[in-house]
Amino acid sequence: MRHGFTVRLLFLALAIFAQHAHAVFAQQGEFPVLRTEHFDIRIDPADVSHQEAQVLAQQMESRLAAYNQVFRFDTGRLALPLRIRAFRSRELYESYVGSRLGGEVPPGAVYLHFNRAELRELVIHLGYEDEALPFQAFIQFLRAFVPNPPVWIRDGFAVHFATLGFDAQGQPTHRENLIWLDAIREMQELPSPESIMRTVAPASIENFPGMAWSLVSFFLNSGNEHYLRSLTESFMMLSYINTAEENAVAIANRMAMWNDMDVMTVDHLDYLGSLRSFSEVVADGQAAYGASRTAEAEAAFRRALEIRPDHYAPWYYLGLMAYNAGDTETAERYYNKALAFGADTASVMYAMALNAATAGRMDEAVELLNQTAELAPDRFGERVRTLIAQLENIRGRQ
Repeated sequence: MRHGFTVRLLFLALAIFAQHAHAVFAQQGEFPVLRTEHFDIRIDPADVSHQEAQVLAQQMESRLAAYNQVFRFDTGRLALPLRIRAFRSRELYESYVGSRLGGEVPPGAVYLHFNRAELRELVIHLGYEDEALPFQAFIQFLRAFVPNPPVWIRDGFAVHFATLGFDAQGQPTHRENLIWLDAIREMQELPSPESIMRTVAPASIENFPGMAWSLVSFFLNSGNEHYLRSLTESFMMLSYINTAEENAVAIANRMAMWNDMDVMTVDHLDYLGSLRSFSEVVADGQAAYGASRTAEAEAAFRRALEIRPDHYAPWYYLGLMAYNAGDTETAERYYNKALAFGADTASVMYAMALNAATAGRMDEAVELLNQTAELAPDRFGERVRTLIAQLENIRGRQ
């Protein structure tokens, strides 16, 4: 897989930046505001602790630094800090957002954009923000500098940065977001890069967020520095006062001036063809596992986890391989991961029963087998009865 240098260098800067982000509380009205270099974070201390606000402040500054490694906007142009309001209480979050949207409340986080900059804010439901916040935080960043960006930049980079997160130590992490690749693979004909760049109506292009992401990924990761430079230099064409259509036309014209768009179309298709989707990588791993190519299978399933760490399939197969290698402790840990991410319970419990028996925990193995048979008698009933009889014979000889 080819990777652009922008993404590779990103987190060296982030790790350094996060250590130096400075945040102080100031009283403003009824509740305190946590102020950092670029953000004002409003909380109710009865609902959100100062420590939670401090952690959020560091993460938001790190997110902004990540975004701006690509866009290079002049943060001195911000007339006002970016405003955030954080809630721990679901009732308070839904009440506040509902009062401003007047309809269904998006879960986790939502960016509220208004013509008046002082009214704009990102509202976060702490504890439930993991899926929504990465997308919404990027939208807040982009629209602070370009209120009406081209829709492909808005959606494409939002998908790209949706996998930006933080580990247990608070350090930023990022993985390539290939979640749209399978849907793109199923399309009979892909729109050209120029048509994606010029569109102002996302509904007019099938799988538009995915196609926008594909263009962003192509520019950043194709390994062609000319395309990467064309992208970053085109950001200078974005205007704070232009409409989304005017900004889209300006960027598309700039790209067409410096690139042969027919060649770019071919290169874009070639780049997408070089990528492997999650389902394709899992299929590679399954084929290698079935052919007893253990090292190849493990490499494929670990690559699949880089794409989708929250999917059960790689964890399940890694558990099988750990079991086959005699590492019952690791196998159990992987099986539990598979269960947590939605694997078929009966299948995993049967595998865990075999694992427990191999580890010498016969009582646990019999209990798991009985539960497996109750869950799926048609699939496992006969196998369970046979295996329990074998285990009882083993226990009788001990």
